[in-house]
Amino acid sequence: MNRPTKLLLISLATSIVTISALIILTAPDGLIDGLIQIELPYLLLAAALHITGWILWTAKVNILAKASEMPLKFNKTLKIVLTSSFAAAITPSYAGGEPVRLWLLSREEKSSGGVASAIVISERAMDIFFLIIIGTISLFVIGEQFTEYISLQITFTFIAILFLTGAVGFITSLLKPQLIKKTLKTLCKPIEKIRPGTNKQINREIDSYNKILWKYIKNKKKHLLIASTLTIGIWIIEFTIPYIILIGLGLEINLLIAWAGYALLMFLVMIPTTPGSSGVAEIGASIIYSTLVGAAYIGIFVLLWRTVTYYLDLLIGGITTSIMIKDITKIEEKIKNPLKKPDNKQTNENKLK
Repeated sequence: MNRPTKLLLISLATSIVTISALIILTAPDGLIDGLIQIELPYLLLAAALHITGWILWTAKVNILAKASEMPLKFNKTLKIVLTSSFAAAITPSYAGGEPVRLWLLSREEKSSGGVASAIVISERAMDIFFLIIIGTISLFVIGEQFTEYISLQITFTFIAILFLTGAVGFITSLLKPQLIKKTLKTLCKPIEKIRPGTNKQINREIDSYNKILWKYIKNKKKHLLIASTLTIGIWIIEFTIPYIILIGLGLEINLLIAWAGYALLMFLVMIPTTPGSSGVAEIGASIIYSTLVGAAYIGIFVLLWRTVTYYLDLLIGGITTSIMIKDITKIEEKIKNPLKKPDNKQTNENKLK
């Protein structure tokens, strides 16, 4: 059994066992009676919102690709987004999504590792910036209710370190690309001995990445504004899904409180633990939302929330991955080495798609 398949099975098993335990503890009438409590229109709306999130994410990647002067059709971008969602869902802290998306984008016409890196880093920088702002606000809104579980001082310190690290890295890549090159040259010495030419490839991609970022800043402000607006839309949708499900279960909660709870949950699942943060996400959601709305049906809520988000990503993303990559074992290879150049056969096949 290959490693990606093992990760998928571990992720599913951990999630199912955790949710089963939560349902046993919080739904005394059982699974079926608990599921009956949800009003179907609310569940369908939650699923529709998540699918809409895919569309907005696709539009975001597509607009950044246009800013990079990389021709990319919307349906192809959607396939890239769904494939990277699947990779993210089977790796700790969703870390596998970016390398796979980077690899798929780098294969496109008029693209390169540097261009793909600029797109992926730009879109993720927007996500992190938004989450840090919302996460900080959320701590002020509901932080006192979680002092039993978290230290606000430690959390604020973590957020500050995350923000500063990202900001310093991003600014350095813009203003001092030579420093990045020197650092990577030192780190990649063992690889250079095994694969001569690695440093030249890395330097070439860094130059391309730096050139594209400056193009965004100087000449593509409109594209950045649209991408930033789409980022806000994506996260508003994802933050609203738990609220819709809770309301559908007949549980009362303020929309802003539900958003604040989800922001805290997002920081929790960023911790690299299990594939797809399985177990961590379920337990975290149960603690956060049971604190906010009570324990009644919280296991059913977690099941429905993971179904319309995580399981839907696995299902649709898995199908798309089988179409885009065909061999799931390549997922692991591209997570480890996303900028490896495809051979001529792969390139020709890609152009025919």
